[in-house]
Amino acid sequence: MLFQILTTIGTRLLVLFGAFIVSVLTARLLGPEGKGMITAILVIPTLVVTIADLGIRQAAAYLIGKKLFNYNDIVSTLLFMWLISSSLSVAVVMGILLLQYGGEYSWELLVICTLTVPVNLAIQYLRGIMQGKGNIGSINKVEIIKTALNFIILLILVWALGMGVLGAALTQLLMAAFTLGYSMKLLLGEVKFKFKYIHPIPQQMMRQGFSFALALFIIQLNYRVDVIILERFTNVIEVGIYSVGTNLAELIWQLPAAIGLILFSRSASSSSSQAAVERTAKLIRVIMPVLVVFGVFFWFMSPLFIRLLYGADFAESGQVIRYLLPGIIAMVLFKLIHSDLSGRGAPLFSLRVSVIALIMNVVLNFILVPKYGAVGASISSSISYMYAGVAFIIFYARRESISLSRLLILNKEDWAQIKSKIGSIGLRFMKLRSR
Repeated sequence: MLFQILTTIGTRLLVLFGAFIVSVLTARLLGPEGKGMITAILVIPTLVVTIADLGIRQAAAYLIGKKLFNYNDIVSTLLFMWLISSSLSVAVVMGILLLQYGGEYSWELLVICTLTVPVNLAIQYLRGIMQGKGNIGSINKVEIIKTALNFIILLILVWALGMGVLGAALTQLLMAAFTLGYSMKLLLGEVKFKFKYIHPIPQQMMRQGFSFALALFIIQLNYRVDVIILERFTNVIEVGIYSVGTNLAELIWQLPAAIGLILFSRSASSSSSQAAVERTAKLIRVIMPVLVVFGVFFWFMSPLFIRLLYGADFAESGQVIRYLLPGIIAMVLFKLIHSDLSGRGAPLFSLRVSVIALIMNVVLNFILVPKYGAVGASISSSISYMYAGVAFIIFYARRESISLSRLLILNKEDWAQIKSKIGSIGLRFMKLRSR
């Protein structure tokens, strides 16, 4: 597990650096207005993919991890369900985009953004297969390829060919298409790609998946609702400034996202709830001090980073980051605990907290965004995230009969294991140098 965590964190750092470069490049090439435009249009396809997923990715990983059905039967059923859900999703997204932006943006731009939906949905489903089998290495390879493609295609279409916002949208589609092809190549040796309805797997996937989908949709909506309100009450320039701030602040989530991927897989195949809780608690205890230190450093340095990398036009994004950071760090607790509970088949445990946090975010956005713009959106989100993180860890502690100190504070055993691991890594490094 330590090896998987380290390699996944390494991958996330590489992906993080790539996403950071792409974000800077996009902002520089498109400016605040263009950056805000592409961000606003892609919100709808992103949310629909979250809904259309129906939690099937997590349900597939759960069923594969628990070995409840034949592996190839699960995969065949999964592909059949993708065909149905992606067809419906394309119709829904195109309808919404035409109603909202039909007279504002070109039809080519709307079609390209719509076509990202079935491709990204297929990538999600294949990711569920890899996660259920514990193929974390394959997932990491896909992430690296996806990041490289994003950078290369963006350079060609937006910088070299000067295609602007249309090129940025086409980058998303081509990147997803090539990533899908690579994902299928990784699974070819162990998966037979057949579209087949096999009773009662679809019913089980839908029943299990609905819980995952509902929980994930509420969480994702809380992340994106501020962009929708901001775009309605202000302008695309404010959206562009806010998106740069959120992109940088949410980089902190890459660490828990990497660990959450492994945590879900381990919890899905775990034979003991107690072992899963102990694993989650230890990870939280080790990660939180690192994130707090990094968050403080980021708080002081973010305005300088923004000016150096994005330019004076995005200076206000520095304040967006500062207001978001407390909520982002608190939300790490939520994300890790949710990964554990979802892996054990209880994703809806987070629903009450998520719904209240979403309502809180919407209300505060309506109050603060008209007056303060992007900064108001960041304050609203941060308050919502802080509530979600604090409330969820309290409920989790009660559910699992574990004290808050065991969840949050490093103990002597943790320090001993950390020192032992550091010593072991140092010894291996010295042996490698001596060779």
